[in-house]
Amino acid sequence: MRERKPQLGGSMNIRSLTVALLAVAGLGAASAPAFAQESRYQPSRVWYVTGIDVMDGQFENYMAWLADEWMKFRRLNAEHGNEVGYHVLVNNARREGEPNLYLVTINKDFATIAEGLATEKKMNDALAKDRRVLEKEGAGRAPMRKVISDIELVEMTLK
Repeated sequence: MRERKPQLGGSMNIRSLTVALLAVAGLGAASAPAFAQESRYQPSRVWYVTGIDVMDGQFENYMAWLADEWMKFRRLNAEHGNEVGYHVLVNNARREGEPNLYLVTINKDFATIAEGLATEKKMNDALAKDRRVLEKEGAGRAPMRKVISDIELVEMTLK
């Protein structure tokens, strides 16, 4: 008994699959310049938004930490990385389950893993802290706040 070769897609053989793929590739190549010309936007800055629920009675303490330590980190990140801005926003019309504070940082683009690690090392050296110390300090802020959400948004500049 002869072994039967499996066929893709039921009755489709390799030759017809190749012809179909070439036809699709040709259509894609033919439409690429038209698509590029139709683009009305350019990806630009990357916004990182962290939603924070500040615990009752801790708002002043947390704002003091932001003004000191968080701002020190922001300045160093701008100096050693690609951060171009930041915002601290209060949610005045908070609904159930929403954060009451948003921390926003804006980077000029996505960093590669290598760039991110190099920047982290420079910043840790400047702060005289390593990742363990920073994580321990983060845990120390637990009585002041709870991180509700993290969002990464890409800004689109319209042409």
